[in-house]
Amino acid sequence: MLLTKKIFLSILVVLITLSCSSDDNAPETDDSALVIGTYSLAAVNVNPAQDQNDDGTASTNLLDEMVCITGTLTVNTDRSWRLNVVRINVSSITGGQFFFSCGDPDNSSGTWTFNNNQLSLNGSFEPTIYLLNETTLTRQIGENLPGFQSVVFTKN
Repeated sequence: MLLTKKIFLSILVVLITLSCSSDDNAPETDDSALVIGTYSLAAVNVNPAQDQNDDGTASTNLLDEMVCITGTLTVNTDRSWRLNVVRINVSSITGGQFFFSCGDPDNSSGTWTFNNNQLSLNGSFEPTIYLLNETTLTRQIGENLPGFQSVVFTKN
């Protein structure tokens, strides 16, 4: 009788184990279509705010201060990307003020990956990470001037 109970319990444990479902075999969803498209440069944020155009209003977004700053990021379906931006030259003045000028156009390209709402642009440099929030791509840099806080692109 004891042997029959052990066999019955063993079979019961095996059946319970086999009946449990596992999500480990669930197919991964490819949400890369969310990031594919053309984006326009919407912000180049700096800290502290600057009044480069001398209109009496300082801004943390250099696009509010300089009309020459432009940029386009294209994320293609074939996992390639192309970035066309105008370089920004920054020179330190005094008293926490800086002089900005628009430099040469910068064109770069490479391949991309997209996971967990993070777009990774790979090229001839270290990967550059942008966070996707609906139709906005943001690269958080977190540097004070002469560095940049963030760069933002919005989908066209």
